[in-house]
Amino acid sequence: MNRNEETLKTSSVPKFTHVADFICDQIRSGTYKIGEYIPGERVIAELLKVSRPSVRRAIQHLADIELLECHPSKGSVVVRMPDVRLIVGYLVEDLQDPFHMELIQEMDRLLHEVGGVLIVAEGTDDSRMLAMGMNRIIKHNTLHSKSSEEQVPAVYIGNVHADVDMVVSDIESGMQLIHQHLSELGHTRFAYASQFEQDLDPQYGPFQEALDQSDHHLVRTFTVNPRDEVKCAEIVSAMMDSSEDRPTALVCYNDWIAMSVMHAAKMQGISIPGDFSVTGYDDLFMNSVLQMGLTTIRFSRMETARKIL
Repeated sequence: MNRNEETLKTSSVPKFTHVADFICDQIRSGTYKIGEYIPGERVIAELLKVSRPSVRRAIQHLADIELLECHPSKGSVVVRMPDVRLIVGYLVEDLQDPFHMELIQEMDRLLHEVGGVLIVAEGTDDSRMLAMGMNRIIKHNTLHSKSSEEQVPAVYIGNVHADVDMVVSDIESGMQLIHQHLSELGHTRFAYASQFEQDLDPQYGPFQEALDQSDHHLVRTFTVNPRDEVKCAEIVSAMMDSSEDRPTALVCYNDWIAMSVMHAAKMQGISIPGDFSVTGYDDLFMNSVLQMGLTTIRFSRMETARKIL
């Protein structure tokens, strides 16, 4: 099975769309030049392993947007170059993070609507992605790099301590809401868990400020990878120590950490929120599916994706 055939069989996108994309790519590369006729329906159908009606529909679509001009009994001639395709790179350190997967899904849908392409990579080095011809690159705030900004427009997800384009939620208001909610439940001693050190965590400062405005205290902080089951279990044990000043509420950097800690608590027979409360931040879709009853801060993936693009 060739690559084109595999793409056409596994994608939910209509086949004629792939055929139209193929023809546009051939025009951009110079294989089909302005003023020249493209191959006939039968040739393209055999090349891409699709039906001739799919090819015919693709050609008609390109004629409707005035890229091709159809001449009866002669064929279809290229009359202009396609618009430059928007190619967006999305670089993330950990693709298992469910927040990024939800955002990637929404961005891919939006880009498809405008004929754009999303290319996703895991890691911290953006050089290979830039070499692939990205028009724009999206990265987590921890991957801030001045070198990439000089080559293509860069948009960061989360606060960056630099004059760059970034998309963030209203973190100050979010952490105030979390503190208010937990205070109303009677909590005065808190713990905080994050994937990042305090100086790299955009939510730590606003949460500490919310505490400073009251007589409440941050008793413990934890740095944890949400995939680390041992560390998550240790956090649960620390939350359940016998000291009088132990924290009674755990504020988590995101829902992924919160759900990992809640799972560890369940494995130890610890009740949440009976024994201690947990909050997250992101409102992941899986919360509604797993019905874990997690208190979290909600913001729209769709709106975030639109702001980024």
